[in-house]
Amino acid sequence: MGTKSIGLLGLGRFGKLTYDYLREHGALRVWTRDAQKLAGVPEKGSFEEVVSCDVVVLTVAISAMEETCRRMAPLLRPKQIVVDTCSVKTHPVRIMLEALPDYVEVLGTHPLFGPDSGKNGIAGLKIVLCPARIAETSFRSIRSYLASLGLEIIETTAEDHDRQAARMQALFHLLAQTLGRLGWGNDPIATPGPEAFARLTGALLNDSPQLFLDIQRDNPFAADYRRRFIETLVALDREIQSEG
Repeated sequence: MGTKSIGLLGLGRFGKLTYDYLREHGALRVWTRDAQKLAGVPEKGSFEEVVSCDVVVLTVAISAMEETCRRMAPLLRPKQIVVDTCSVKTHPVRIMLEALPDYVEVLGTHPLFGPDSGKNGIAGLKIVLCPARIAETSFRSIRSYLASLGLEIIETTAEDHDRQAARMQALFHLLAQTLGRLGWGNDPIATPGPEAFARLTGALLNDSPQLFLDIQRDNPFAADYRRRFIETLVALDREIQSEG
């Protein structure tokens, strides 16, 4: 990326995937709240050391963004770049712009894959970039690095990202949680389409319950699309019954 150092804050499931790629970059420092997760990580450092890096990548939960940014703020210096990886964009980007000093550059990103879908490589997968407060040279450098990994890059606004994500990602997570609670999807009598759907929704159940709640609660468009989906489902059920 043309930078001297990269700091990674957070080492959950997605943080570990991110770590596997960033460690190839060279000067990497890693910190997470759970010290046990840093066992055997040669790049581990203190919070202060990680936040002092040229680029600081946040793989913390959406619900932890404000606390993390406010803790970082007094430690940052001019021209550092802070990058988030949250599945929602308007809320985290607003937090970064408000909580971090004006002299810090800010880039919102959303890798459209996770530890399961990216476990065999991320080439060909997608990542969304939402420039918030970042110099053109910095943005081009990060974009070039991501492209070198084989990622398909989508550049858009945080608002447009959340609107599209509410229609697709948030509803897909809702379906996954519903099927998981019902215990449906492992029946042997199933055609290939439903079997593939069950595998995809089942993989989402490996994500933390907090991620599901963050996606539903912090996407400003999720509640409306969720309501419209449920209303349409109920109307469809009534149609089925009326035609019986």
